[in-house]
Amino acid sequence: MVDTAVPSSQATSNALSTAIVASAEPPIDLAALQNDLQEAESRWQSQNIVRYSINVSYGQPHISTQKLSLTVENGQVVDSKHTCYPQTNCTLQQIDPQEYTVKNLFNAAHNVIALGEVEDMTFNQTYGYPNAIIYEDAFWTTDSFQVLDP
Repeated sequence: MVDTAVPSSQATSNALSTAIVASAEPPIDLAALQNDLQEAESRWQSQNIVRYSINVSYGQPHISTQKLSLTVENGQVVDSKHTCYPQTNCTLQQIDPQEYTVKNLFNAAHNVIALGEVEDMTFNQTYGYPNAIIYEDAFWTTDSFQVLDP
């Protein structure tokens, strides 16, 4: 008779490894996400929105979350407000508000997909703009959006 018992430390290690693998989220299907992005961009473009307001949060590791409130007309930022979070202990970064228009959020989404490092990416079902673009090194989220009269 051969003893095939696994030492308890190895059994614990194997169980932990199995639990980690089982709990890991499945990898994101980049081809499907690329299709979702194209559909969202088409939805956005088909509505021919000329003027809108949008609130965008942007962050990277080791910097305070930057919060932007923009009014955009014909693709150009005509008014903006920039704060950060947490307000009691944050540092405003020098950023160009134009980088946070819907058009440029779509550009960011394309770039993140090209990197292949997407953690999460969602799009507004009505208008198509990105709700969230998240990967290891940065995130963009839209906190509110409103179509404005031209």
